[in-house]
Amino acid sequence: MSIGNGDIAPDFELPDMEVNEYFWRSREITDQLAPRISPKYRPMILASAGAGAWDLAIPELVGALSEEDVVITTAEKDTLRELMAELRKPLTYLEQIRTSD
Repeated sequence: MSIGNGDIAPDFELPDMEVNEYFWRSREITDQLAPRISPKYRPMILASAGAGAWDLAIPELVGALSEEDVVITTAEKDTLRELMAELRKPLTYLEQIRTSD
């Protein structure tokens, strides 16, 4: 289903967050954090993001940040937590990510 800006609405329900907010926040956090991960994971995450497959891109980003022990801010972690909760994904890897503040 198209939502007007060329993006495709996700196949899952977003119980608390509006679809446009979900897309915007997913793009913003991916743009912020993808440059901090290695080329091993970055192309896969950016390809998913570029295709609008945020249900893949966000968990992949969280997994890469956790595996590579990338330190992020508390605000960035909170954003990832909210997006993962919207996707109803486990927070196991997210909890392992260290914060700098």
